[in-house]
Amino acid sequence: MKTRIMFVAWVALIVVIAATQGRHHSAGSTATQGSTPAALASPAASGGIVRSVLVGATPASAPDQSLQLVRYVIQPGTVLPAHIHPGTQLAWIESGELTYTVVRGQIRVERSTADGTPGPAEWVKSGETTVLRPGDAVIETEGNVHFGENRGTEPLVILAATLLEAGQPPSIVQE
Repeated sequence: MKTRIMFVAWVALIVVIAATQGRHHSAGSTATQGSTPAALASPAASGGIVRSVLVGATPASAPDQSLQLVRYVIQPGTVLPAHIHPGTQLAWIESGELTYTVVRGQIRVERSTADGTPGPAEWVKSGETTVLRPGDAVIETEGNVHFGENRGTEPLVILAATLLEAGQPPSIVQE
């Protein structure tokens, strides 16, 4: 029953995003027609994005939470709408470049060093944009509104660990 409810929720969210997507592309964007925001896409709804859950569980110590390891593949020209996560997401850039904008709140960014270990943390605050490259990571917490886009010429691959409220979508689009 829970799986059926989640499936219906995914379908409803994809329909809502598809209907509002045109309002979230910036002027000059060449976003793929019909692309679905990464945080809401499923492997079957690829468009400009594929969101694949690699593994997931409900922690025994937090039965109201859903823990997942997710792989996003975002095609060049794809722009995600501004959104929040109902929990925490740690995202690490595997390949490509992500142009990342914080609309409201602040997001912690950890830059990769030459040897691959995390460098010093920096903060991207409301109204600021940065570019994340392979090895860079962001820590997205509940309530921070942000969006990203792939302005590059190659697919962007992101690995993300999420700890979100059970039964909630992985992201919620913000107007």
